[in-house]
Amino acid sequence: MWILHQERMIDMGLFGKGNILNMTHHEGLPGYSDKTAITMELDEENRCLIFKARAFKKPEIKLPLSKVISSGNVNVAEIEQQSKVGRAIVGGLLFGNAGAIVGAMTAGEKQKIKTLYIINYEGEAGTKAIVLHDNGSNMNFFKFQKKLQEYLPNQQTKEPTNEIVL
Repeated sequence: MWILHQERMIDMGLFGKGNILNMTHHEGLPGYSDKTAITMELDEENRCLIFKARAFKKPEIKLPLSKVISSGNVNVAEIEQQSKVGRAIVGGLLFGNAGAIVGAMTAGEKQKIKTLYIINYEGEAGTKAIVLHDNGSNMNFFKFQKKLQEYLPNQQTKEPTNEIVL
């Protein structure tokens, strides 16, 4: 399968070459708001990452790979409070006063794990970060990450750390 992608053809194959990921922007791309659907492409020929909005007209952003320091996934736990009032109302409607009390008591917290993809790079004023949300639909993520790591400068000499600068 071939896709025309702004003046060049890309051979996607069954799972693609692994050079393109569909993500959701969280923060770090100038001119892009939170929750903007984007495409991140690894342009091996020009040695840069290209960020493009998928639905809205936004400027294309190119980040030279020579500026990228690190990239990777971070899992973030989000705690979602369930409404005690809402549960009390539903319990009260269904079972009266006793139902309202039980409904309020059963409200609790849900924990959601959100996976963020973070790219740290050297900006004009020091280290900066691009934070993207991976919605889990990227079949080529590991292929993309492996290719990206091959192009990052000095990857063999850097000691791996578990710290990602935000």
